[in-house]
Amino acid sequence: MVKNNQGKIFQLGILLGVVLFVLGAVESWLSGGLYAVSDPALWSDMTGHWWLWALISDMVIGLILSLVYTLFYNAIPDHGVGKGIQYAFWIWLVGTVPGLIMTFLTMAVPTELVVAWLISGLLNYIIAGIILGLMYRPQQA
Repeated sequence: MVKNNQGKIFQLGILLGVVLFVLGAVESWLSGGLYAVSDPALWSDMTGHWWLWALISDMVIGLILSLVYTLFYNAIPDHGVGKGIQYAFWIWLVGTVPGLIMTFLTMAVPTELVVAWLISGLLNYIIAGIILGLMYRPQQA
């Protein structure tokens, strides 16, 4: 278990949250046309402070990613960036892929949009994994 490293874990989590928020905004901008061709009843009204809730959500996800990485740090093979990329791949595989399979099977979301989410999810997690791999080192006892 990591001792006296909570500040670093928290800082990394916040950084990851900001990065995920920015990457999500870019992905939404790039794939905006795919949202327009789907049924408008699928989407929430994007008025008010929706972006604030998206930022808070990404911050929580960043904190969870950072914490789980530190908890499983010794179980992940490799070191540095390689360790972060492996972690990112597994998080994407067990976290993103099943949800998108269910989305594809049960909702009237365009296939192109599901594929865009699948690819952008992998890229977002790989970038987060690279950051974790570069910046996190467990504190020596």
